[in-house]
Amino acid sequence: MPNLSIITINFNNLQGLQKTMQSVFEQTYTDFEYIVIDGGSTDGSKEWIETHRNKLAYCISEKDNGIYHAMNKGIQQAGGEYLLFLNSGDYLLDNKVLENLVKDGVNKDIIYGNIIWETNNEYRDGIFPSYLSWRYFREQSLPHQASLIKKTLFENYGLYDESLKIVSDWKHFILAIFKYNCTYQHVDLKVAMCNRNGISCDPKYQSLIKHERESVIKNFFINIDTDFSFNEEKLQSLESQLSIFQRYKRTFLFRVYRKCFNFFKSK
Repeated sequence: MPNLSIITINFNNLQGLQKTMQSVFEQTYTDFEYIVIDGGSTDGSKEWIETHRNKLAYCISEKDNGIYHAMNKGIQQAGGEYLLFLNSGDYLLDNKVLENLVKDGVNKDIIYGNIIWETNNEYRDGIFPSYLSWRYFREQSLPHQASLIKKTLFENYGLYDESLKIVSDWKHFILAIFKYNCTYQHVDLKVAMCNRNGISCDPKYQSLIKHERESVIKNFFINIDTDFSFNEEKLQSLESQLSIFQRYKRTFLFRVYRKCFNFFKSK
């Protein structure tokens, strides 16, 4: 079983924070540490966190520079092999959900389950695919509220990009999977209840989301068309190229080539 760091960030959301923290405290799975990063709240959140300090591996309440800055502060304090980001207002669905998530063993870079979306007391299942294609990530992402992410991914490939306002977690997932060929596994389990009232679900921010995603593709996947209105033929061609390259990266010849390249490069 993996040891886990659960990270919660919060700013002036006392009611949501209470629900989130309580869902963590009630877990039957206990091989985890809990980290809470508060952005200097003035609504009683700081005092609530202090009353539970003895259950926390680390907590702080101070002004930060936004969501991803706060998440990065949590990463830097985390000591677990895997990280789970459960922000205030989101909560684990039952007290055995972490136990069930890891019961069959964990040996991939990213392990993700399903969620339930909540919007104004209306609920919708968020079911995620077992195979993650480029076509899927064109408009979707993985739920960080239901994903165990190896800390080494942040150590090797960098923290969340704080220059992005909305899609930095999406960027980290696509770089991990399509650029660095990290492994992943889907677990068919509803892990968390997630609130859809954040800016990533707000229609007025959709143009910013599109702009940020296009800039990531342009900067890191230069040979891939950044037009997000792909037709079916272009999508199939793109996915075929990515699939062939990922299979090639796992071959014996590629590993030999890489070792030879690194040998001569060091001379």
